[in-house]
Amino acid sequence: MSALGQDSENHSHGGLDYLSELPQARPHIHETRKFPEGFLWGSASSSHQAEGGNNNDWTDWEKIPGHILDGSQSGRACDHYNRYEEDFDIAKSLNQNAQRISVEWARIEPEEGKWDMDEVVHYRKVLQAIKDRGMQVMFTCWHFTLPKWFAAKGGWESPDAIDRFGRYVELLASEYGDLVDIWITINEPMVYLLQSYGAGVWPPGVRNQFRSVHVFGKMTLAHRRAYKVIHRIVDARGGGKAKVGIAQNVITFEPYRKQSIADTLFVWFADRMFNHQFFIWSRKDSHDFIGINYYFHYRIKNRPEKPSQFFFEVHTENREVSDLGWEINAPAIFDAIMGMTRYGKPIYISEHGVANADDGKRPRIIVAALKEVYHAIKAGVDIRGYFHWSLIDNFEWEKGFSGRFGLVAIDYTTMKRTPRRSAYVYAEICKENGIPHTLLRYMGHGVRW
Repeated sequence: MSALGQDSENHSHGGLDYLSELPQARPHIHETRKFPEGFLWGSASSSHQAEGGNNNDWTDWEKIPGHILDGSQSGRACDHYNRYEEDFDIAKSLNQNAQRISVEWARIEPEEGKWDMDEVVHYRKVLQAIKDRGMQVMFTCWHFTLPKWFAAKGGWESPDAIDRFGRYVELLASEYGDLVDIWITINEPMVYLLQSYGAGVWPPGVRNQFRSVHVFGKMTLAHRRAYKVIHRIVDARGGGKAKVGIAQNVITFEPYRKQSIADTLFVWFADRMFNHQFFIWSRKDSHDFIGINYYFHYRIKNRPEKPSQFFFEVHTENREVSDLGWEINAPAIFDAIMGMTRYGKPIYISEHGVANADDGKRPRIIVAALKEVYHAIKAGVDIRGYFHWSLIDNFEWEKGFSGRFGLVAIDYTTMKRTPRRSAYVYAEICKENGIPHTLLRYMGHGVRW
């Protein structure tokens, strides 16, 4: 026996007995990794991407050659406007207990100050259909598209944009307050700013940082107005206070060279500017929860020879990517979650998914990501739900129909819905309210049946 071994043996009878009382790491867990009781298991969609037949600023934008990468137009999309009951039946059959949807502002207010009550009633039927199936509703007031009249007046840049949005949200809260469980005022504000006023690939197609800052300010104030409006109307109904927040696209960044101070500083800067600016400026007291949309992981490398490009995404290593070329790093959702705990708010994963038409990667990615969500919960984070993007394939903005995110495949010719293998993997997780040990086989774990 070595001296170390003798020393260990001696101490086991002496001053280190406390070591045997410490919790020991378990080498392998065979039982289901359970989530908290009442956890929401759902999927997400947005009106313009799924409904079809819309008439907003995007429908005009799509008609201009070059704006949509695959040359398509949203058209009838997935015909969800007419087939919503069929789609919610599928979600229910897959053991989901919640749905995240949005409504189309251009349908509800086709002309300034004039409400289309037929459309208001239609969306009430949509919400009621979700509730009738025993599912909770996460409701998005605004998911990127604008009524044409609002866009013509300057959209978010117009002087009275905040008042117009507040008036619209007031109608939504009045009409749907009894059917909505969770309110999202604005979806991915920073994505909208970058795509519409940075890259200029979304309407209004602007590349101007000063106008971007102006719109940023308007949107933070619009969210705060909406937050107060929803609470004023919904809370007065009784039955509990409204839950109101936003859905933020959270990007995880890491320095390409961890020993580089420059890379590390740029990572800190990028994280603060993209992930946290909206919360800083709209104030913590106007959020009841944090909604995290997670898709992107960037590795940052400072390029001193190009000061205008202080970081860039590294493409050259042939890493695993989605059908849209986005790097896949499901485990990094843990970092996305932990980075948002600073606000001390409950968290919902309001979107997470991958474009993967053949469904070869999606089952593994669902299991890998949810395993990290489970670890975050065990670390003490108050996470209350997960909404997979998306329930059905749909129109993916400037990418067109080329990105297949759905748990359910859509045949755009016949509109037939066909659940993919990943839908049943997710359904098993929903049913068990946790990750059964057998599903770890999708991550390469050896599992005995």
